[in-house]
This record gives sequence, C-alpha cells and structure tokens, in this order.
Amino acid sequence: LFYPPDPGEKSATIGGNISTNAGGMRAVKYGVTRDFVRGLEVVLPNGDIVEFGGKVVKNSSGYDLKDLIIGSEGTLGIVTKAILKLLPLPKKTISLLIPFPSLEKAIQTVPKIIKSKAIPTAIEFMQKEVIEDAEEYLGKAFPDHQSEAYLLLKFDGNSQDEIERAYAKVADLCLEEGALDVLISDTAERDESIWKARGAFLEAIKGSTTYMDEVDMVVPRSYVNDMVEYLHSIQREVGLRIKSFGHAGDGNLHAYMLKDDLNDEEWEKRLNKAMDLIYAKARELNGQVSGEHGIGYAKKMYLKESLAKDNIDLMNGIKQVFDAKNILNPHKIAQL
Repeated sequence: LFYPPDPGEKSATIGGNISTNAGGMRAVKYGVTRDFVRGLEVVLPNGDIVEFGGKVVKNSSGYDLKDLIIGSEGTLGIVTKAILKLLPLPKKTISLLIPFPSLEKAIQTVPKIIKSKAIPTAIEFMQKEVIEDAEEYLGKAFPDHQSEAYLLLKFDGNSQDEIERAYAKVADLCLEEGALDVLISDTAERDESIWKARGAFLEAIKGSTTYMDEVDMVVPRSYVNDMVEYLHSIQREVGLRIKSFGHAGDGNLHAYMLKDDLNDEEWEKRLNKAMDLIYAKARELNGQVSGEHGIGYAKKMYLKESLAKDNIDLMNGIKQVFDAKNILNPHKIAQL
C-alpha cells in the first residue's frame, strides 16, 4: 500500500500536511491530502476532544467539519489522530523526460496531455537554469542537455503493457506538438537520477543565494506559460533574480525571489514589489494566492485582495465559533 500525497518538503509531518492540505507532484492523478483523509481526532481550543469523519466511504451527516480542519493551518483545532486512505502500491513506474524548443511549447502541450485521458501520475516543467543549479548542488549531471525547457512525466500501473499503452499515446502527442525527443526512463537507476534532480530544485536554488522567499500561486493550466513568462519579464523591473518551477499538470507554480547581496531594507522593498505584481497577475489569470503552502501571516493581505468580503467574513466567523478566545495560531489566514 502507499499514501499518494507527495509534498516536496520531506521533513513535514502528517499533521502538517493535513493543516495545509499539502499537495505535491502526484496531485495530477491522485489529488491532494484532503482526498486521503477519512477521519480526524481533534483537540478543540476549549480542550474538548472530538472526532470528525471516520472509517466510512460515504458520509452526508451534516456539515463536513473534517474538511474544515484540513487546510485550516492549526487555527481551528489541533489534529491528534488521522485515519488515512491508502491505495495499492503500483507495481511498475516509468518516466518520460521530454525536451521542447521552448517553455511555451512545453506548457501548451500539457492541456492536450490531460485531454488525451492517459493521465500521468505527475507532469512537471523544468527550465535549464534550475536544472543547472540542481546539477551543481548534487554534483551529478542531468541525463539531457539539449533543450532550454522540459516536461517530466511519470506513469504508474500494474503492468508494463498498461503503462506502455498510456505513455505511447502521450509520447506521440508530444512529438506532434514539437517536442525534440522523448527520453524513456524505464530503469530504477535512470528514474532516480531524473527525479532526484527534480527533488533537489528547492535546496539547489536556496544554495545559489544568500536568502530567498517564495510564492506558490496556482492558475488554470492553460495560463501556466503566461505566468512563467511574466515571472521572467519582471526580474529587471523589480531588481531581483526570480527562478521558477512547478506542477504543470495542476497549474501550481513555485517562484523564488533571491536576495543575493542586497541589504535587508532594499530586499524587503524589492520583495514586496515583486509579490504585489505576481499576486496581481495571478488574480488577472483567474488564479489563487496559494496552491499548497497555505496563507499564514505573510499572505493574509494578498488573500483579502483575492477573495470577496463575504468569503473573508465567513472564514472569520468560523474561527470565532471554534476559537472565541483566539488562542490557536492567532492572526493567521484571514483574521484581522
């Protein structure tokens, strides 16, 4: 058996995953944390211990309080036990590394892959500059260097034939859309070298600068390229290096603003300008402030700008019902 959610932060706890409704690379096929939580034991702010949900497949017994706790970032209750849904472990996995002549070509292919109904486990996009950071960080060469942009896809299933039927259709589609090649990784050693590089992106970027901050906005899949191109275009305007990668299959982008040699005052000024522009662009593209990292303190202002007042009032009303004394993670998410 296995637990499908696969967030990049490997030191995270199950409780932390539940509190942020964590996602990860396998969300394209399997979904996010919320899809795999059946029941919770929760300690309320008044000290009462309650159970929400349970070991049932269906449940229409009133409001779904379990789902209110998931993603609430510890503001409504403390999770002390979780009943999780597990799936049979796939017997076989194969990855495709697909170089494209441009990121635009790569991203434009993603909706067509989704529509093909041969749904990969993961669809990631990568650019050469971030791959080079990972190579330096790991001290290992990436398997391919012919392109500026790549899609990385993973397929899983119970037999080689099942997976080959799925990926053959996608490989042909990518070549029709202008892919330079389709590199098939069908051994554990090759697979590890590719996904280890992908998994090292965060630490590699962190190691390439003195300090960094991040946004994880999510936009409709068809606008991923627009968002990535915009991130590149504002670097000169805000005076920061910005690196990005993300989950092309679900529209969740991770953008990192790098401090480099800036002093603290200048860094804060430029960072705030960058975040204002990025979140405004995400709203323009019908996106949301956070795909999987939550709101906390830092994104409160941007959340309020992106949601209707009724939504914010309802969130604050729910907080008041659960935690009238405001003792659990006070002032997080939408709270004034």
